Amino acid sequence: MSTSFGGDLSVLGDKLVESATAFDLIASRQHIVAGMAAAEPVNFFNNIGDICQAKEGVTLHCANPTQDYSCFTQDNLQGRLQTNVMFLTSKVRHLQGREIVHYVPQHLSQWVRHLLLRGEVDIFWGSCTPPDSRGFVSLGPGCCYESEILKAAKTVVLEVNPNMPVTYGATHVPVQWVDYFVRSDHPLPTIDRASVNDADRKIAQFVAELVADGSTIQLGIGSIPNAIGDALKAKKDLGVHTEMINDTMMDLYQAGVVTGRHKSIFPGKMVGAFAYGTRELYDFIDRNPAVEMQPASVTNDPFRISRNTKMVSVNTAVEIDITGQVCSESVGHRELSGVGGAAETHIGAQWGKGGRGIIAVRSTAQTKQGPKSKITFELAPGAKVSISRNDVDTVVTEYGVAELMGRSVAERVKALVGIADPQFRDELLHKARQACYL
Repeated sequence: MSTSFGGDLSVLGDKLVESATAFDLIASRQHIVAGMAAAEPVNFFNNIGDICQAKEGVTLHCANPTQDYSCFTQDNLQGRLQTNVMFLTSKVRHLQGREIVHYVPQHLSQWVRHLLLRGEVDIFWGSCTPPDSRGFVSLGPGCCYESEILKAAKTVVLEVNPNMPVTYGATHVPVQWVDYFVRSDHPLPTIDRASVNDADRKIAQFVAELVADGSTIQLGIGSIPNAIGDALKAKKDLGVHTEMINDTMMDLYQAGVVTGRHKSIFPGKMVGAFAYGTRELYDFIDRNPAVEMQPASVTNDPFRISRNTKMVSVNTAVEIDITGQVCSESVGHRELSGVGGAAETHIGAQWGKGGRGIIAVRSTAQTKQGPKSKITFELAPGAKVSISRNDVDTVVTEYGVAELMGRSVAERVKALVGIADPQFRDELLHKARQACYL
């Protein structure tokens, strides 16, 4: 992909302004929404902290920030800039509770609805490609909420970045819908592939046995999904309907495993709300007709997900109690990430014909005190229930598969203890008997 400004920027006319002109639009008591992940407007985030030192009561909504921007570290912004994040990352989770960053719990498909319930969006600030010959720009890898908020905002500012891939679907925006464009040539945020260990590979093999040829898959990010991608390379004609398109999806497509031939909706398309990964991934989705970007209100709507036959959703977790409650977003009271689309994809997959929701997790976590079981008698105090035991389907560890849907508490306990690390099984059974679960 070219890294020089492509397209004819003269198409933008007076809408193309200097950054300072666009920043002058920011005023006290405004509600601003910014693009996320690989579509994060870097120029905006590099400057918003300094600008808001002279403002009051500005509210910023964003998601999974990728860098240690100054707006997250300047203590003198209290009362001037409040940042609400829809998903916590390592860059901001330590700021939760310090009046700097606030996490908003909500399902991914509901982000736009909840943003608009708060009142008008004064400014949407995002990123886009240079315009094409027909006067359209593409929002590239960011369609989670960006394409919908853009239509609702009073003022729209986009950073024109030649490093952005052109994507198809809901990401194409006519220049007329945008109020101002500013130049930007920042490299897109990337994330490296997570390394895989033996436990991940064993988990992946169990998961692969549950995925039939012709299934449509949703995978998260991390070492377990990466291992699952490798384990699925013997499958045929898989489809993709996911919230995040990542490198694993690209690998499966390039290996000829993902064809989308048997998908019930969006046949032949890899459908996702955003793409986030390596530079190679962004080059892969660039002008790729096999990739379809749709808002999270579409990709994560459980009813739409259920329309895919043989839909398999795979998510991971922080811990799971022996009755099936799943926590994927906190360590006790400490907020870790967010529920995102875990519950929606897990439930939606089950509603479809031949579908299933899978929670794939290592049996133990390493702590300073040594290994700790992730299959627990009870969730840690303050742990957030991301998927209720009423909705949980299947849990997989490196020790096997526990099918929980429709099972009694006693049956669930036996199944989950059976896939826990052997060193913790006796203790779990003892506590289960004391609680009259068995």
